[in-house]
Amino acid sequence: MGTIFNKKSGNAEYFSKTDRVNSTRADRRKKKKRRDLLVMGSVLLFVGVVALLGVSLLMKVSDIQIENEAIRYSDEQILQASGIHEGESLLRISKKTIRSKICRTLPYVGDVAVKISLPDTVTVSVTYTQAKLSVAEPGGYTLLDSRGKVLQTGVAEPPDYAAVLTGVTLASAVPGETVAFEGENMFKYVTELTAAFEENGIDGVTAIDLSDLSNVVAELNYNTDLKLGPIAKAAEKLPFGKEVIRRTMQQSRGTSAKLVIDITGDTAYVRSQDDIDAGAQAARDAAEAVTTEPGVQPDADPDVPSTEPDASEPAAERPTEPSTEPPAEEPTEESSSDDGGEDVVG
Repeated sequence: MGTIFNKKSGNAEYFSKTDRVNSTRADRRKKKKRRDLLVMGSVLLFVGVVALLGVSLLMKVSDIQIENEAIRYSDEQILQASGIHEGESLLRISKKTIRSKICRTLPYVGDVAVKISLPDTVTVSVTYTQAKLSVAEPGGYTLLDSRGKVLQTGVAEPPDYAAVLTGVTLASAVPGETVAFEGENMFKYVTELTAAFEENGIDGVTAIDLSDLSNVVAELNYNTDLKLGPIAKAAEKLPFGKEVIRRTMQQSRGTSAKLVIDITGDTAYVRSQDDIDAGAQAARDAAEAVTTEPGVQPDADPDVPSTEPDASEPAAERPTEPSTEPPAEEPTEESSSDDGGEDVVG
């Protein structure tokens, strides 16, 4: 029998030789278990590294397939822009990097899909984007897609399907990158409005005037103007007026009269430009008529001296001419009382 002092409890504890042997055996089993787990973990790690190296050595690119509509770029151009090479390990290929390289190097590529097929094939599929906007610059037009990506600069004449954007100034325009406009929120306004035209199926937009952000006007095909109102609400107006726009565009085909579609308020209406001009002329004529009514004096010209007499100065005496008629006789007292009539007695 042995004795041991327990520091935690402060009491003496008694144990036998059998208890000490059992305790030693339990400690040995725990140590052996930890050692076995450590060895097993090391073996698994070693096997994983060897397998990874083996796969890396075996899974190399030997087949690169390009799915391309060949609208603007060849398969060779796309392959070169992707940066993929035969013999490269599949584990080192980054889909995001390939997509970014192709879209930046080849601006008219709108999106890229990369597919890896074991054991050795990489497939690259590209879709193209199209110019939706054009901005006049000193060196030519800059073409943009609906998301604001710069497609081309220095174009002599923009395509018919790219609306001419006026009233904006480009801060940065690098092909393959996103355009930057001067002015707060201008990029947001432009891209939202362009996307709204597409989402609502409104085609034939030839120009968008942003010179006055409180009164945005878009020009459509067939000699038609579209008034949208403030730029911050312009995109929200299109779902409301798209049916009116569609019908008006159909009716205006083959006509020479200029039409104006106004969706700035709660009600959309269509008027001809001739009627608008006639109404404006009538308003001007009415204003001019008011100024010529009797008793209404037009504004005097301060540079022309007035010929009217000044009421603050005394009027000058005029010379009188002698009268040629004889003076009237003064009535006498008699003639005034004896007139042969009857007196009226009140």
